[in-house]
Amino acid sequence: MDSYVNAGRWFSILYRRSQQFVVEACQQMGLTFSEFTLLVRIHDTPGVKQDDLAKVLFLDKAVVTRTINALEQKGFIVRSQDKLDKRVKHVYLSVEAESYYPFLHNVLKRWVDYLCEGMKKKDVEKMEKLFQHLTGRACEAVLPDLAKDISEDFSKEDWQHELEKKEK
Repeated sequence: MDSYVNAGRWFSILYRRSQQFVVEACQQMGLTFSEFTLLVRIHDTPGVKQDDLAKVLFLDKAVVTRTINALEQKGFIVRSQDKLDKRVKHVYLSVEAESYYPFLHNVLKRWVDYLCEGMKKKDVEKMEKLFQHLTGRACEAVLPDLAKDISEDFSKEDWQHELEKKEK
């Protein structure tokens, strides 16, 4: 396997296993991974607008609305209407959810500590900087522009050649 395929696979595994861990750890609260993510983000930015949550998390507005509705039904968040623009909703953690925040934070801490076990502190710090860089690049990418000329870099002949190599 080439390094591009490996990198994609590693990111995918990290993401999926992180989701699985969070869901397992939050089973007693009945939280999904999306709900967990929103609770942590809302804690960090009390009064955030629903639309801003979608933007900062790179999620579809409808997904955020459904998740917020579920969190509201569970009693974990409260919404308030903007005083100037009645269409805008601000989101806050409920008192109950605020009391759970130390647990939510410890879920993240446990997972990251587990993943980094056996690593030197300087390597962990370097990894954090590298992840910040990769995340920044991913966030600033104009995906349609980035994706549009890929086929010119890899022709049908290249694909055929790769397929023939695998058949041998």
